[in-house]
Amino acid sequence: MRKTNGPKVWALAAVVLAGLLSACGEQEPDPERVAAWREDYCSDLAAWQRITHDPPEKGYGNEPALTAAAVISAAKVVDREHLDHAGSHILNDTAQAVSHSDRYAEGRVSAYCSAVGFETLMKY
Repeated sequence: MRKTNGPKVWALAAVVLAGLLSACGEQEPDPERVAAWREDYCSDLAAWQRITHDPPEKGYGNEPALTAAAVISAAKVVDREHLDHAGSHILNDTAQAVSHSDRYAEGRVSAYCSAVGFETLMKY
């Protein structure tokens, strides 16, 4: 008589199915972490705006490349965690604003920061 692996296969299938179902039911990130990620992004955006738009003699330094990298990095977190509003495309708009001086994109990301409660950080 041939021995079958039926029970082992069913057990393995049950484990795989349970793993897939648990991944679908992942919890939302902690609200405090969400607020911190958004604040980091908006703070970095505000720093980039000040360095980019204000004359160097105002004391902000002359580090646009460093602040641009920081705001792009923060935008990646916001994008990865799906914290942007439907259709806002925060990472793309940030890249366009920082890399191509796109004032419309900059306006959209500034509006995002205002909408999530960090309007006081925005200068432009």
